[in-house]
Amino acid sequence: MRVRLRSSSGELVTNALANSGYEAEEPEVVLPVGVAERLGLYPSLPSGTEVEEYVGVGGSIVRAFRIRGAIELSVITGDRTGGPVRATAVITPGEEEVILSDKALDALGVVLLRPGAGIWRFIDDRPGVERTSERKELW
Repeated sequence: MRVRLRSSSGELVTNALANSGYEAEEPEVVLPVGVAERLGLYPSLPSGTEVEEYVGVGGSIVRAFRIRGAIELSVITGDRTGGPVRATAVITPGEEEVILSDKALDALGVVLLRPGAGIWRFIDDRPGVERTSERKELW
C-alpha cells in the first residue's frame, strides 16, 4: 500500500508491505537504511535509539535500531488518506521493503481481506469496497 512517512527531519511517500504476521506491541514500521537516511534517522541515530539483536535466517545475527514514536504514518489511496498514526521506526540493515506491523495496520484501520491477492479495505469503507495493493518497492 502507498504510505507517507514523516519524521522530524523529512518526509517520504513509498509503497509498504502490510504484514499481519509482523506482531508488535505497538504500531511499528520497518525502515530499510535508504528510507531511514531520507528521513534523517540514519546513520546519525537520534538520542534514545534502542539497539536490538535478532537471530535471522540461518542463525545470523541482525542488528536493528528502534526509535520510539519517530514516524508519523499515513496510508494514501486515490480517494482518501488513513491516519496519521504515530509509529516506532525499526531501522533494519539488509531489509529492502518498508513493512507495517499488525498494530500499525490496526491503528490505520486497515483490514486485509485477501492478503495473498493484495486485497484490503479500510474498516470504515462502505460495504463491498475492495482496494488493491501497490507494486512492491525495494530500497
